[in-house]
Amino acid sequence: MCGINGMLSLKDKNEFIHHGSFQSTLRLMNKTIAHRGPDSDGVFVKNGLGLGFRRLSIIDLSTSANQPMLSENEDVVLVFNGEIYNYIEVRQNLIAKGYQFRTDSDTEVILNSYLEYGEACVNHFNGMWAFAIYDFRKKKLFCSRDRMGVKPFYYCIVDQVLYFSSELKGLHAVHKFENANLSKVYEYLAYGYRNNDGETFFEDCFELLPGNNLIVEQGILSLHKYWALKENLFQHDSASTFYEEYVALFESAVKLRYRSDVPVALLLSGGLDSSAIAKVTDNLIQRGELNQNEIHAFIASFPNYQYDETPIAREFTKTCQHIRLHEMVIDTQQSIDDIDQIIYALDHPVFSFNTLVHHNIMKACAERGIKVVLNGQGSDEAYGGYERYISGVHLVDQLLARTGNFSKEFSAISSFNQYSKTFLLGQMFKSIINQSFSAYLRARFQEKSLGYLDNTFVKDNYPHYQPAYQFSLKGNNFSNYLLKQINHEGLNQILHYEDVSSMSQSIEIRSPFMDYRMMEFAFSIPNDLKYKNGITKLIQRETFGKLLPDSITKNRKIGFNTPFLEYISSDTSYKDYVLNVVHSDHFSAKRIWKADKIREVFKKPMDHPTFPFWRVINLETWSKVYGITNL
Repeated sequence: MCGINGMLSLKDKNEFIHHGSFQSTLRLMNKTIAHRGPDSDGVFVKNGLGLGFRRLSIIDLSTSANQPMLSENEDVVLVFNGEIYNYIEVRQNLIAKGYQFRTDSDTEVILNSYLEYGEACVNHFNGMWAFAIYDFRKKKLFCSRDRMGVKPFYYCIVDQVLYFSSELKGLHAVHKFENANLSKVYEYLAYGYRNNDGETFFEDCFELLPGNNLIVEQGILSLHKYWALKENLFQHDSASTFYEEYVALFESAVKLRYRSDVPVALLLSGGLDSSAIAKVTDNLIQRGELNQNEIHAFIASFPNYQYDETPIAREFTKTCQHIRLHEMVIDTQQSIDDIDQIIYALDHPVFSFNTLVHHNIMKACAERGIKVVLNGQGSDEAYGGYERYISGVHLVDQLLARTGNFSKEFSAISSFNQYSKTFLLGQMFKSIINQSFSAYLRARFQEKSLGYLDNTFVKDNYPHYQPAYQFSLKGNNFSNYLLKQINHEGLNQILHYEDVSSMSQSIEIRSPFMDYRMMEFAFSIPNDLKYKNGITKLIQRETFGKLLPDSITKNRKIGFNTPFLEYISSDTSYKDYVLNVVHSDHFSAKRIWKADKIREVFKKPMDHPTFPFWRVINLETWSKVYGITNL
């Protein structure tokens, strides 16, 4: 929706800051993240507090909904990034309590909810948010991030002043941080991880974790967790089956995310998740339950690439009366020309080249005037979609459980997914051993990345990674593994790049599967409704999957694939680019890796198909565009 910035003096009388410097600093921060909100720009400064805002108008397009927004008596001020999808229902409850509203915005709903419920207001919201409220009556700053961490919130403290922003570059613009967090750099290069531990790639810059509030009172900052995803949070309806509950929840989650005063589009692939959203959308329109009568869907096309799923999506959308497909051929030359700019826009190094393609998709959507898109993020993580990674922990649980059926499940997974017995036994072994050691073994012997990193760098930073998942002989490892991926590892880095990638083009992404009710439901149903006999996301296939063609429901898709290895092996532009990078003086000067040895690998990429080529290129380019000096 928007971008927020803020400053708060942690001393009553701070000699380092005065009103004018607050204004100029916030203007600079706002300018740096202007792409997040091209529709309006606002700054508020008072008594050692400064708030900045860039608006992307989506709900209540009038200027009365601009921010920073003050309460009627000006005792409370708010800046807010995100959407409260159930704002209409919350608003009605507040009106019943006597509150009056000046706007039709969800922003004012947050403001009045705070006045009524205090910090507990977040428990009433279904949405994605990062907001900051300052209460002049209590001299208290109250910041919050949504349950799943869809919207970002970064902060740092410099010279007794708290700074916060929707993007790291908002903080970097002011303080020009030159030191990278070496442990984060190591975990990225060695393992591809960006763990959800509150640290960032910049030294002394932090991230407010999902489901957390940040409070500042009397100059003291404290963090408070108000929600955490765990098992059995969902309250089931005894009169409904799990399948009926799932259908009702998913339709509700999709419908809520079409609440908008601007048109909403879809991001589509040949996968089950985005196709289910499209089919539900089509049905909702057919039943007269959505305001839009036609939805535009966008898909990235990779002609002549074996994993191109455009033909599948093309055939599927023919079955939808109200979905119009737009195929976007990815311009590889454009990706190379813009790579420095894109990596700067992404704040952090990102896991894969897919992110650059995602950026180009967002750019194409923006050129068509799109402000809001829906995607299928979150289903794989919550409902067991990545069979390659969950098969081992599932089989271990089957072996441990008294009611388990190990032999049948092992045979079914091997047959259905064409996995060798050796592979499955290896996956079981990985799920049992310490996860940091498992990551180390993969980096050492599969990707072989550790041999290309400086030995001292590896030794100093290896201990930092403390995995959340621990194998248990008591079982339930499957659910614990999925929870680990959502709460601590994979999902966080995907949400991060989707936010900065889309907002760099002034587009908001909404994800029905990220609805907290869908997440709570996923961990309150039996595991065999998620994964059984080698079939993933069983409850989805048994409900909405029956409305989709076999080309989608039987498509063994693992994420969003792009041909980066092929590009750097055979595409002249890509080959020249990466070779120029690894032969540059900037690359060679780094102490964290063995530059000469890495250059040899880049000469013949196809001879090293498991090597993390993208992570090396991304880290090098990121360090250059952000002026990092301690690598």
